[in-house]
Amino acid sequence: MAEKKRARTKSGKFIPDDPSTPEVNEAWVTTKKTSKKKSTSSASLPPKGTAQYKAMLLRGEIEE
Repeated sequence: MAEKKRARTKSGKFIPDDPSTPEVNEAWVTTKKTSKKKSTSSASLPPKGTAQYKAMLLRGEIEE
């Protein structure tokens, strides 16, 4: 899903919209949302069969 953000210059100031181009709005840019996936190492996982392990499976934090 795309997300709209205010366009900025390299110094961090907002870019204004140019009124001579009505079909394009330069003041806003569309960015892609990045999903950050939690990484779990096998050393930090609880033993299989425990309630903690089953809860992590249900929440979708780990795959079996």
